[in-house]
Amino acid sequence: MKKITQDAKHLEKLLLDNIEKKTGIKLNSNTWMLIELENLLNCYPELRKYNYKKMSLDEIKALIQSLSGYLEMQYSEDNDLIFVDLTENKKFITLRELIIWLIIASLTDKSHVHFKYSEELINNMKVKEANAIDFICDNSYFIKNRAKGECHFILSVAAILSFDYSKQDKIINTLVSIKKRSKKNLSLSDYIKYRNYGQNIDDKPRLQKQSKRIKIKF
Repeated sequence: MKKITQDAKHLEKLLLDNIEKKTGIKLNSNTWMLIELENLLNCYPELRKYNYKKMSLDEIKALIQSLSGYLEMQYSEDNDLIFVDLTENKKFITLRELIIWLIIASLTDKSHVHFKYSEELINNMKVKEANAIDFICDNSYFIKNRAKGECHFILSVAAILSFDYSKQDKIINTLVSIKKRSKKNLSLSDYIKYRNYGQNIDDKPRLQKQSKRIKIKF
């Protein structure tokens, strides 16, 4: 087994163990997440230097936090939330950045990540320019604050870690792909209107109850 695959499996186990400790929900290993963790390790040579099995949890957390600092991914912590203010961003986050946020949230025992965007970006950006939008919609509750011109996604970490996108039915995958292609020129705002966001949270009553307890500060 390649070292990078071993490292990805070890990192995923840490994430899942922390989720179980935080929520009491036992999650199974997820092929899609393992692939994304391998992709992340491949993207940053700095992350491939270490033997993660010999590192403490605090050392791994410090390493991932240093990566987020290097990438200028600023955040704050509030109770069960990692809060990420992206209102100054000109682009939507990438899938790679989403995976980093999931790791940070799990290693700091947070159950949710709160992304805040400007309504202007969501209204003007095209869905084809946001490769992480479906993963976020599936595992988040969406709130729009028109008075402040803000859009909020409250992402359940356990929901996205527990759903294996690589094991979805092929017919469903094809239909979703066709649907997305047909709407690729829509704004993110219009695309979100067509989405059943939070569906992977709503499938699990325990996660639904946990997410509904989350209070965000506008």
